[in-house]
Amino acid sequence: MANIQERRDKSGKLISYSIRVHRGRGSDGKQLKPWTATFEVSPTWTEKSARKKAEAFAATFEKECREGVTSDSRQKFAAYCDYVIGLKEQRGVKHSTIVRYKELTGRIYPQIGHIKLRELRADHLNDLYTLLGQEGQNKRGGKLSTKTILEHHRLISTVLEQAVKEGLVPFNVASRATLPKAEHKEVNYFQPEQVSAIRDALEQEPIK
Repeated sequence: MANIQERRDKSGKLISYSIRVHRGRGSDGKQLKPWTATFEVSPTWTEKSARKKAEAFAATFEKECREGVTSDSRQKFAAYCDYVIGLKEQRGVKHSTIVRYKELTGRIYPQIGHIKLRELRADHLNDLYTLLGQEGQNKRGGKLSTKTILEHHRLISTVLEQAVKEGLVPFNVASRATLPKAEHKEVNYFQPEQVSAIRDALEQEPIK
């Protein structure tokens, strides 16, 4: 059942209710951040009427939370990403993949972890990918490869896609980000004369 708490101003007048819906614990045993909402009280309502309306709102809000159709506008990227990674782990995604996801969050969270899901924009992601392509990002103090930057993007996109499914955001903003161009390394083929030289050298060697 949803938890309902009164909020009053300095004069003691009831102004709103804080609604919290318990989410249980994650795969690591830690308490998950609850779903939250605020129910504003009209100045024309009596406290009895306000309480009744708040309880009805809380019941609907909890139902939507359980069914995955609610929109918690205060949900931040870092907390939701942790939730999605935990969900993937529960669904049997390889342990090595989960470990890699958690490694990637070390660079993602400082830049966009504090941003609310509904406020995350493509330019936030563009700035992140630009930063990851600068010097000082890897253990040797150099740049991250395009492949590694795209790994960060895929995790972000996966998280936001889950948010779309759960009704937290209307679309996946990662699809609107500008990605770095993939690196195409030129393949170094043996030339015909080199193949001939290798063949001639092999003919001089014992079969064994």
